[in-house]
Amino acid sequence: MSEWKKYMAENDVFADSVAALPHNCAANPYLTVLPDEDDPRVRHLFYDARIPGASTWMHLIIGSERALLIDTGMGAGDLKGAVEALTDKPVDVVNTHFHGDHTGGNGQFARVFCPEYDLPYLKSQMSHPEMRMRPLCDEKDLVPISDQTEVMPFSDGYRFKLGDGEELEVIHTPGHTPGGCMLLDHKSGILYSGDAVLSTPTLIIDRFPNTWYPEGLTVTAFRDSLVRNLPRLDKVKKLCPGHGKQGIDPGYLHEMIDCLNCIIEHPERHETYDYVDDPSQRQIMCAGRAMVVYSDSRIR
Repeated sequence: MSEWKKYMAENDVFADSVAALPHNCAANPYLTVLPDEDDPRVRHLFYDARIPGASTWMHLIIGSERALLIDTGMGAGDLKGAVEALTDKPVDVVNTHFHGDHTGGNGQFARVFCPEYDLPYLKSQMSHPEMRMRPLCDEKDLVPISDQTEVMPFSDGYRFKLGDGEELEVIHTPGHTPGGCMLLDHKSGILYSGDAVLSTPTLIIDRFPNTWYPEGLTVTAFRDSLVRNLPRLDKVKKLCPGHGKQGIDPGYLHEMIDCLNCIIEHPERHETYDYVDDPSQRQIMCAGRAMVVYSDSRIR
């Protein structure tokens, strides 16, 4: 078995183990809420998409003065009510990127923050609700896509302040999307890595549109951003991404850089990615534990 297939099998076992836990959120029966093992301020919200590799994580950090919700999932059930049941602090909502499995619940909130380079994609998505990703849920529990939600753009280096000395810093990480970002909690050392660095493959593929800022949709842009930001990431203690395993050790960041370099320098070494049924053949590179599924058109 190829190494990447072994890692995907491990991710499937992990997802199944979390999905088997009771849905313990009275406000939203589609969610399982798990406390972080290291930071008592954090709750991880899991939605079982019942599709291999697609189940999503949202993260709620409850500071001394404010709370921050990272991503809004696919839009199944009352996410706002679930958050309000967990904290009475005012809550800011941030999307790590514009994809519908991370923004599907935006319509329940009056305001969300979105990376500046993903803003036109999210606005287009909000204007075409018929094109949304549809979660597995009762129709009555489907969160409407609303163009009334105020969207606030932010850029690299922006800091979400939750209280005295509690800040999450935005680290722009293009590749998967032009504006994709990670958020570093300076108090805990947790890096909320969205879909940039995760235990399932990072996708940099031509199935995704490149209407705006196509230069940010390449393997090279992703590699360059990680290399450039390594000094900012030297205090990371663990990664909590938007899919797959949580609590990944920071050594994974270096393995991801190795994987991206291998694609750029030796793209012919790829294997065929057949984990999901896709009408177009994809290719995958695996270095260490890091995996990237990519299209040739998105290397440079």
